[in-house]
Amino acid sequence: MVRQDKPVSCHKWISNIQCRFFIICEKTDHGIVVVIVIYVDDLIITGDSNADIFDLKKLLKQKFEMKDLGELHYFLGIEVVQSPKGIWFLQRQYALNKLSKYGMMGCKPISIPLEQNVKLSADEGNVVEDTTMYRHIVGSLIYMTIIRPDLNYAVGVVSQFMQTPRKPHLDTVRRILRYIKHTLQCGIFYEAKSQLQVHGYTDADWARNVSDRRSTSGFMFSFGSGAVSWNNKKQPTVALSSMEAEYKGATITTCEVIWLQKLLLDLG
Repeated sequence: MVRQDKPVSCHKWISNIQCRFFIICEKTDHGIVVVIVIYVDDLIITGDSNADIFDLKKLLKQKFEMKDLGELHYFLGIEVVQSPKGIWFLQRQYALNKLSKYGMMGCKPISIPLEQNVKLSADEGNVVEDTTMYRHIVGSLIYMTIIRPDLNYAVGVVSQFMQTPRKPHLDTVRRILRYIKHTLQCGIFYEAKSQLQVHGYTDADWARNVSDRRSTSGFMFSFGSGAVSWNNKKQPTVALSSMEAEYKGATITTCEVIWLQKLLLDLG
């Protein structure tokens, strides 16, 4: 998928992003990069040269039935606000739709998604009557973590109880929704003139989970002014000390930064 009238060096990189996203990167002999982000039948095309992007879209239209929607404003529930100062990524409308769907539009907003030092157990409290509703809400929250790193840890906690959710788990989910109402305007801003350097942060707790005593580790990387990669996950084995938990978290973070370096190299 490149210009037909110009020879290219086949510099192609394909990867799976957020389970269903794919990126294809092409670099011409003149060093111009064109990137295509694909989700099922939706495409985002960007690159160094408007002329090359136009030629690529023209070529794709010759091969496939396509509709050009112009400049990107909305993609899979994500609002994109572009200006000379930079690009905002938001999920205001998606969040409002979910608050309305689950009867939380009139709730009282709060500024913290989880109570401090909260520890949820898998077998405390009454079982939720409508387990399907709980799974739907948590599924919606998981999707919001695509551009909301501030939700990542809290959503990771409640997603551990999808099989048999109990009342304390549902109360925690409702608290997260109240936090979302308080932070509807929050998103990620990538400043146009920011210095393009990668900065990473990592941390781990120790034996936080009361059910299996496993630790949770997490990381966040920024590129320029905004976050580009973040994750938190229970460690696969039980750490015997806080130092061991920290080392395991640092190992996961190191793997991520190596992947990011290779990605940035491929993108030029």
